[in-house]
Amino acid sequence: MPVLHLEASGEAADRDGKKASLPPAQALLLRGPCVPVVVSLPQSAAKGLMASGKAVPSMQGLALIDTGATTTCIDQEAARQLGLPTIDQGEINSASHDKHPCNIHPVQITIPLVGLSVEIPRTAGVSLKSQGLVALIGRDFLSRCTLFYNGPAGSLTLPF
Repeated sequence: MPVLHLEASGEAADRDGKKASLPPAQALLLRGPCVPVVVSLPQSAAKGLMASGKAVPSMQGLALIDTGATTTCIDQEAARQLGLPTIDQGEINSASHDKHPCNIHPVQITIPLVGLSVEIPRTAGVSLKSQGLVALIGRDFLSRCTLFYNGPAGSLTLPF
């Protein structure tokens, strides 16, 4: 069984403007549980590209594990750059927006550190780039794994 274990890291500027490393617990508190991912066109949708010898476009970035999100989300700009098809229109609710319209895209999310790749047939296209994220991993993805959030240690463990 693959197990992803990450200790949060980060840095912040002190009063003099010098950057200093944050303790893992503080880094996890400030940034949240983020994992490096690769997002791409799902294998089922990429068969035509692969058959013609073309590369399947992909993008690396950070994904925030969001237990408050029912649905996994992808940054809308990343979805456009990857050429993900819009298969539907939907609405999402968030802490600050009620019934916000969004495009729905199929996406493949890979966590390279453990070699796990999950095809999510319906992800919501939302604005995440300003937060330094390419995706939010929602409960539709998390339903396939166990999550251990260790705040005092500043770590995250995901056995799959």
